[in-house]
This record gives sequence, structure tokens and C-alpha cells, in this order.
Amino acid sequence: MKSKKDFFNQMAEKWDKDDKVSPEKYRRIISEIKIKKGQNVLDVGTGTGVLIPYLLEIEKEINIFAIDIAEKMIEKFREKNYPPNVKSFVMDIKKTIFNDNFFDIIIANACYPHFEEKATALKEIYRLLKKGGIFIISHPTGRKFVNELHRKTHPLIAKDKIGSISEMKKFIENFGFRFIKGIDEDDFFLISFTK
Repeated sequence: MKSKKDFFNQMAEKWDKDDKVSPEKYRRIISEIKIKKGQNVLDVGTGTGVLIPYLLEIEKEINIFAIDIAEKMIEKFREKNYPPNVKSFVMDIKKTIFNDNFFDIIIANACYPHFEEKATALKEIYRLLKKGGIFIISHPTGRKFVNELHRKTHPLIAKDKIGSISEMKKFIENFGFRFIKGIDEDDFFLISFTK
């Protein structure tokens, strides 16, 4: 196994079985966004699409674009037969095919620490986000848990850490984003920005 992509491809088969996050926590992430009919939503690092049902629960008439670098994750995603307004792509957030200012909402759930070249990824997210749009980074199991899990799981992701709210705010604001809110609880982490 040479890359993070290989690592996540290997995890795809049992990803949903291993997901211990309660529906309430996924709903809490979505509750931080005021989703409106007709909006374009990007789910970065979608994996097998764990957030999709919760997005659709709030608003069925939205356009969801889900991307992941691991093609086996996207294969599992597609087996779920989401409605036609949910489109999935094998794609890296560092370089996407979408137009400037296309998305109202961009969510990076449980994937931000794995971004290689975070600066490049954040520039791309900024390009894609509409003015006034919302960008959310979330970890529904909490920062300490995630950092410890990554450290123990595999050398490829051992250094993939979530920083504190203040560290992340300072870093992400360098790319033009404006901080909205940060939640850093033992079992829930979320930070949001606007453009």
C-alpha cells in the first residue's frame, strides 16, 4: 500500500459496517447549514456517502455532488442507488471539474486531515464556493478521538491530525475564508466558514 488512496480503497468494503457514528451526530452537522431548495452541495471525501441520506432528509430538492479519491468508495456509494439529483465522482479536491462559484455549501466531513497539500485544496474550495456560501469541516467523533485513531491505525494516516479551532481558523482564513463558528467537544468537532 503506497498511498492514502490505496488505504481508503482497502477500507471501502467494510466502511459502512465500521461506521459507529449515531444518526443524531450526522443530523447535527446538517443542522449547522440552512439548506434551501435548489442549492448545489459538494460533499468532499464522501466515502460511501454516509452524509447523503441526512442531506436529503432536510431537503430533497437540492443538487448533491459527492467526490472521493478512492474509486472503491465511489463504487460502494453507487450501489446505494441515490436519486438522480445525487451525482458521484472519483475526484481529488485539489483539482476539480466544477465551475467557479458553483456551490452554495461545501462539506468536508471526516476527511480534512487526509487532504494532501491542504493549501491547494483550500484554494480550490474557495474557488468553487459562492460568495456567502458555507464551508464546513466536521468530525462527528471529536478531535481527540480522530487524532488518536489516525495515530494508531496506519503509518499513512498517523500524522493526519485535526488542529484546534484557533489553529484551523488562523490557517484557513489565509485563503480568504471568514470564520463563522467552531465547536470542539469531546465527541463532536465542527468548524464553519463563509466566503
